[in-house]
Amino acid sequence: MNKFFTSKEVYEERLSICKKCIHFFKLTGSCKRCGCFMRIKARLAPMSCPESYWLKTTEIDVPDDIPIELIGEIIDLWENLKTGKAKTIEDKKKMIEIYNLIYNTSYNPGTNCGSCINTAYEGIKKIYKENNPFI
Repeated sequence: MNKFFTSKEVYEERLSICKKCIHFFKLTGSCKRCGCFMRIKARLAPMSCPESYWLKTTEIDVPDDIPIELIGEIIDLWENLKTGKAKTIEDKKKMIEIYNLIYNTSYNPGTNCGSCINTAYEGIKKIYKENNPFI
């Protein structure tokens, strides 16, 4: 797993800044300027805001487990993935971005490669099953 996460405090501060920004698209939680899903990007220490409202940091939290925010993202996203096919292109991109982050891979979020998409789906499905008490 990638070990380049910010502390909880830095994450919450970044996300708070994003939510007040004119470029924040509330419906998807993404930035209209860079296109990133901010609940993911704000957690990564080497990332920065394209408008420089917050910068990359050297404060890195090395968690033992996947951060709760990412598990929450997976649980929220699962409804749109559970059939094995993402309901929208945005859902597919988000799934691949989360998979890349957790498994330290670099699949293109816009890929149409069935093998790549299936690998990301199976990885996300595994995490969902491990973290959902209702399965």
